[in-house]
Amino acid sequence: MPVSLPLTFDLSSESEFYAQVSAGIQAAEQANCQFLSLGLPLPTVDPLMLLAGLMQVSGESEHFYLEQAGQIVAACGAVATRHAQGDQRFTQLQRFSEQTLGRVWAIAPAEPRVFCQFSFWEHTGSNRGVLPRWQVMQHLDHVWLTLNCALETSTPHRLWQDWQLVQRALAHLLADPPPCPPPLGIALPPLPQQYEQFIASANRALQLLGEGDLEKLVLAAALTLEQPQEFSWLGTLHNLRQHHGNCYIFSVGQQRQPVFVGASPERLVKIANGVLWADALAGSRPRGQTLQEDQNLRHGLYQSPKERYEHQVIVEFLCQTLQQLGMICEVPPQPRILELSHIQHLQTLVQAPVPRPTHILQVVAALHPTPAVAGYPASRAQHWLRQLESFDRRGYAAPLGWVTPNGEGEFIVGIRSAQLQGNCAHLFAGAGIVKGSQPEREWQEILWKFQTMIAALA
Repeated sequence: MPVSLPLTFDLSSESEFYAQVSAGIQAAEQANCQFLSLGLPLPTVDPLMLLAGLMQVSGESEHFYLEQAGQIVAACGAVATRHAQGDQRFTQLQRFSEQTLGRVWAIAPAEPRVFCQFSFWEHTGSNRGVLPRWQVMQHLDHVWLTLNCALETSTPHRLWQDWQLVQRALAHLLADPPPCPPPLGIALPPLPQQYEQFIASANRALQLLGEGDLEKLVLAAALTLEQPQEFSWLGTLHNLRQHHGNCYIFSVGQQRQPVFVGASPERLVKIANGVLWADALAGSRPRGQTLQEDQNLRHGLYQSPKERYEHQVIVEFLCQTLQQLGMICEVPPQPRILELSHIQHLQTLVQAPVPRPTHILQVVAALHPTPAVAGYPASRAQHWLRQLESFDRRGYAAPLGWVTPNGEGEFIVGIRSAQLQGNCAHLFAGAGIVKGSQPEREWQEILWKFQTMIAALA
């Protein structure tokens, strides 16, 4: 990605803006680029509210939002899009991101990114990569806004109008922030049909485990809720970020499709500055009602042979897979406890230097689906999931994230999630079955995980 010298745009002077952008367009054309990227620092502003404002004034419904520990990446609109299906979907979107970002001419220190969403199964759901129209990034207290555009349709006049759109969105945001409705307070309904199907499937999984066909199978359940009014993705997202700050808060939407929103505790992989991080997350207990109960549950989780075995399967899978990609993993000797609002997990953070050239989507393709969301061995687990689950997971338990021009980026796993479409909310949750699992106890884990999203729905 060619980058010009950093510039500070004078958005109060139309003629000065025209001069700077005209020079950028000319340089981009001479470099045989296809896209232009303009970046600008912003005053302190909430990226989620800015995203909502930009979507409102531009009429865009396509968006991407990912937040974790104050690091936020948000985007809306689309300048270039690629859809993919089948076994080569990761390779196809890797090629799309490389070709697209390699033809971007960036003005000012703005790093455009391609945002990707995958489905759990290769032939269903949405697998797409997008170079967005607008991109907002927050790191600590610094906020950057990037405008991406196709050179063939870009003129200084049109880009000036686009920046005026931003100013209107900011002015509207500061004067009248978009309302975020509170949680609806929905109670978890009785689930007799889901319960019976899950218990039957869990017993079948235990039989397969006893026969040696599997070491682990992660069974999911689906729940559909309906309300008289439409669900608000913005309100739901706002509620999730208020109560699940140690998770990855995400929302992905496209025109005429459900909005996929959630609070995932699980990062699949991150590559930055030549170093990879991956999360092993498996083994669960609820949170206690008192401090003593919470400590007892934490101790029980940490000392449980069943939970430790389930967790170790994930750690070994990550290390073996990354070693096949030429990486030497650094693994802590013991897992730690990740405490969430309704549930706690065993977590191990795996780290490895990344050999060049390694693109993050190569790693995503090798890791998905992990034993944490499908089971092990992968091929047998997927075979039995097709037999035992009566619904399409779509984006549930699938990767979503972003890619930089140098092939780095970050992807999470879309769990603790829901699809919102009109007055319907489709929720998903799963539990891992290994030797020693008790189906009734695993069903309780499903209910704890459902509660994350139900409590946030607005």
